[in-house]
Amino acid sequence: MFGYAVCLEPDWSKYILPDDLPFDAWVEFVFDHPVLEPRWWWQPPHSGHYQFWNDEARPALTLSHLTTFFRSPGAVVERYSRSQIDQGLNYLFSNACSSHMFSLTNSTLLWTDRLACFEAIVPLYADLMSPVYGNDLGHLDRTHRDPTRPNYSCYMWWDNTPIHSNMDHPDRERIHDAVLAVFERVLTLKSEACCESVLHGLGHWHSDLPERTKPMVRRFLQRTDISAELRAYAELAAVGGVQ
Repeated sequence: MFGYAVCLEPDWSKYILPDDLPFDAWVEFVFDHPVLEPRWWWQPPHSGHYQFWNDEARPALTLSHLTTFFRSPGAVVERYSRSQIDQGLNYLFSNACSSHMFSLTNSTLLWTDRLACFEAIVPLYADLMSPVYGNDLGHLDRTHRDPTRPNYSCYMWWDNTPIHSNMDHPDRERIHDAVLAVFERVLTLKSEACCESVLHGLGHWHSDLPERTKPMVRRFLQRTDISAELRAYAELAAVGGVQ
């Protein structure tokens, strides 16, 4: 007599969070996970690490959570490790991991609300990325870096986020204005990691908006308090030479 293994579908309901998830619970959902490979959002259900929140079910709530977090991210700095923060930011900004950032380009939502979220990216840099990433530069050889000090999410923010200079969108021009205003303000911060992050973005936006990006980088290069490594990277960004 032959025995047959019974394959049961996992009970996905155990891993799905409510659509009306409150802000504090949402912050825990994004950041309160061990740093694993593969990341927690790609773990199988039986691992005990997988969770899912439908960030497209209530886009206005997703946008509100992002704006609230971007404006006041300090509690996250105090509660989680740098690796957890980097992992959580990666989950938020990359559409390979979630759809959160699409709420900023969702034209069914009020532009004033979306603009507020764009503007809140400045305190995200100043109050979270600056103290967490400091002067660690992502474009340098990272193979010998301390794995407890990742800077992927700071360096790659404008590379992987689904907000680009060449996007085909009815709000394209005002999205350009909003993002470039963020770039301008972040370039005044002392943190070299933060400055490098937006220089990386400016380098990619150069092909579509050279008349706006190049002068911004040239103004940044007038600073006398930046390292030789960051200055060299900025020179590349001014002509779209970053990767």
